[in-house]
Amino acid sequence: MSSADNTADGPVTDTADTETADTDTADTDIADTETAIIGPVFTTQAYVAVEKAARSQRGTLYAPSVLEHAAELLTDLWAAGERHGVTATEWGWSVDLPSGALDVVARPHERPTTERTAEETFTLVRHLREALTSEEIGLNATPGPRTSVIVERSADTPRGGFHGDANLIVGIASNVGWDIAFNQSGAPLLSIAAPASKAGASQVAEIVRALVRGELGNPFRR
Repeated sequence: MSSADNTADGPVTDTADTETADTDTADTDIADTETAIIGPVFTTQAYVAVEKAARSQRGTLYAPSVLEHAAELLTDLWAAGERHGVTATEWGWSVDLPSGALDVVARPHERPTTERTAEETFTLVRHLREALTSEEIGLNATPGPRTSVIVERSADTPRGGFHGDANLIVGIASNVGWDIAFNQSGAPLLSIAAPASKAGASQVAEIVRALVRGELGNPFRR
């Protein structure tokens, strides 16, 4: 309840105080509206459904912004169905909308329609290394071959490589998106669906930190 509402219920206050309260309330309403417009708009139900779909996908890890984008798309698809008398549950009779929304949103990140230049690719790798070694993430990362970064494992990192102690290698190329693997020849590769941008590199770094800390289990064995 706003200050102006409290004033109406309680003793009469000075007019200037009331005007100030009204102004504060108006500012709050504007801020809330701007946040709703600028940020993704999706329901909790849609986000939970997309998260569940992401866990069932083999071979790909998803950045938060990609999950939110997919949830926003799913929310819109469900809303369109409701206008035609089709509930969210009824979609499941013939199609997996959460997985479909996630796939179409993630695809451009994994397979860009336009190849990046060498300069753009190396810049992205630099952003990634800076994010990985930042105070917030706190991982040990060194330049790897071509456009990649080698990330030191921890005691909690899943076993990988011939002896189970391989470090991780994270990279991006001109014609594909982010990926991660154990730094061992023949190791399975995981795609990381995330924007090819500085912000995207930061999200990739957060995913790598979670993997190094053992918070994701062993996604290579899904």
